[in-house]
Amino acid sequence: MSLFALACLLGLNAWSQQPQLTEAQRAAARAALEGSSAAAPSGGAEGQAAREGALRDFLQGRYEAAAAGFRYVVTLGSNDAAPEAELALMLRDLGRPDDAAAHWLKATLLAPSDSFYWSQRAWNYLALGRVREARDAFQKGVETAQRSDDKGEALLGLGLAESTDGNDKAAAEPLSQAAEVDPYARAAANAELARIALRRRRPADAVPFARASLSADPAQLDVAKDLGTLFEKTGEGTGEWQALKMVLGMDPADAGALKRKAALEKWLAKRPQDSLPVLRLGRPIFREDEDEAAGDEDSPPIRVGLFSGPDGAMRHATHFYVMGSTATRLFDVKLQEEVVAPAAPFQQWEVAYRPDNRVIEVRDPRGRIVYVTKQPFRLIPSDPRFTVLLKNVELTDIAGMDIGDRELRGVVEVIPTPDGFHIVNELPLDRYLFSIVGESLPPDAPLEAYKVMAVLGRTEMLERMRTARPTPESVQTCDSKACFVYTGLTRERENSAKAVRETRGVVARIPEGTLPERHASCGWATAPGIQDRQVPALTFRSPGDLERLFHRGPDEALYHQASALIPESWNRWVRVLDAEEVRRRIEAVKEVGPLKRVTVTGRDATGRVRGMRFEGARGDFEAAGLKDLELVLSPGSLRSELFVVTPVYDGRKVKKLVLWGAGYGHGRGVCVAGTVGQASLGRRFDQILRHYYPKLALPGYTPPPEPPAPRPEVTEKKPGADAVRPPRKRHAPAGPAKKKPRIKK
Repeated sequence: MSLFALACLLGLNAWSQQPQLTEAQRAAARAALEGSSAAAPSGGAEGQAAREGALRDFLQGRYEAAAAGFRYVVTLGSNDAAPEAELALMLRDLGRPDDAAAHWLKATLLAPSDSFYWSQRAWNYLALGRVREARDAFQKGVETAQRSDDKGEALLGLGLAESTDGNDKAAAEPLSQAAEVDPYARAAANAELARIALRRRRPADAVPFARASLSADPAQLDVAKDLGTLFEKTGEGTGEWQALKMVLGMDPADAGALKRKAALEKWLAKRPQDSLPVLRLGRPIFREDEDEAAGDEDSPPIRVGLFSGPDGAMRHATHFYVMGSTATRLFDVKLQEEVVAPAAPFQQWEVAYRPDNRVIEVRDPRGRIVYVTKQPFRLIPSDPRFTVLLKNVELTDIAGMDIGDRELRGVVEVIPTPDGFHIVNELPLDRYLFSIVGESLPPDAPLEAYKVMAVLGRTEMLERMRTARPTPESVQTCDSKACFVYTGLTRERENSAKAVRETRGVVARIPEGTLPERHASCGWATAPGIQDRQVPALTFRSPGDLERLFHRGPDEALYHQASALIPESWNRWVRVLDAEEVRRRIEAVKEVGPLKRVTVTGRDATGRVRGMRFEGARGDFEAAGLKDLELVLSPGSLRSELFVVTPVYDGRKVKKLVLWGAGYGHGRGVCVAGTVGQASLGRRFDQILRHYYPKLALPGYTPPPEPPAPRPEVTEKKPGADAVRPPRKRHAPAGPAKKKPRIKK
């Protein structure tokens, strides 16, 4: 064997940074080249060791070394398509789809009935701009698909290939089929259908597709922007304003959206705020039973800053109406006394800020001023079992806000500010938990799931109350997603109140001394590696396994698949991002020029992305962690760090980034989707908590005793049953068998 052949075999001419191979690996490679029987098969010990080493290199972002390991496995010789596919994936992540093409070709030749390989081969062709070959490979993926998610991916890819090639009519059918057969591809397919209709100058036809996409996955900043553009084209100013409000709810710093929204508010004939689908209540209707309320007042009081923005800061209010279901008292905080006669039940007061003299006026139903002040005051129901209703609250900034009416327990305090006033709700902690626990789960979730949320909420809020920094309003939490979403009685559920009461006083403690955390969906495993299933199973052993994990729907053995209450976009999602938009966000920090290569710089053991590198013509940029990745890829709308990236090129420039993702949230602590699934299977709340925190303690809680094991039935003995019976004979007795006498005819 020549030295050149050996160099080709070991990849020395292509991979200058590969790790040194062991002597055993070199001997096995030589034997494989010479056809000797001493060559170890790819599934043998040498191949297994090479795979494990390549997986470690892949997770650490060392794609050159990982590619060298998989190339070595390929040289061992096998009819298995997996090593070829692994090598192709490493070449893709190195930004070399041209080199990956041959390996995808071989993978599909070795496994011609595997739809997943055909689709990956097609994505690779599409990345190279070889649209005709991509179209044929996607079509083959459709034909060989045995699963709806494999078929949905192939149809989505086929539609994108046709759309990229300018065949808009041909793209419509596979995209529509993808949206129909695969719920996880529905959002991306409808988004592309909307863009096709817009290119064909049919913005009115595009609006339903954009809305369908956002209905399938509301966390899509790019589609929300597209919807605003469509309404601008159709001249629907109010619809455009609503779309821009959605955009600003995800990305409050979007300068273009801010400017356009302000312009619309100036020339629209009617107030666009009045067009929002917000909750409006005519009068407060709640009155709590005295027996049920017993004990609720014993929990410590908590102060909640109402009408807070996505950043957690309270917004200035300028006007609202207030009505109580019992007599409402007006209490001056500075004077420490009631200053006007209480309002009768269901009598409405108007509270307004006067910017000319910076005072707050309170008027009765006839419009007469009953109170004027520059000091804080409180609105207190005379009976704590009743409520106060805040109606038609007007704010100076409503970006990302819920401006619906609020029926609230406890006391409402109005605190003047230079631009209006802030509104604070003070109430017992347990009654506050009624609402945030009800908000944290889908309606009709099992009681044990609500108990999990009640314990977690109580634990965190007690710690917040203990460590809260002093503020002018003395609040300990806000009412937006920056803290816990709190809208009062409108989100309370029968089970949420029952769960809080049945776990009264129970808090969670973990040995590390930190607070237990939660997130919406872990995808398949939490960041610390707790799998969302009863019996842990090794989910991925190679980059190819990880790729399949994200491209396909969730395993039915996962807890979050045990309930139909969880939105599908929590568990799997697909995004097609414009590389130019990504570049624009990067260049707000650093100039990089057109993107040439996008790579993941490392992953943790569960496959979560640790960081990404964006290489441009004029510089590079790196982002690490969920927040930084979200700011670059999709502000306010990147569901998790569990994703893989397929770049699509236009020549040497990255044109699109196709993200295949799983899960929703940071992945730490309790998985809400898994909690609902476990509760649906009959598990108790303490068992659910200990699944995610095995060493968790619940001081003051004693689990119910386990039911005794069923005893075997005891039959009544007959007289003489104690006597020893002879063993049953299972064969004929010894000796010749008696013959029947013959009868002569």
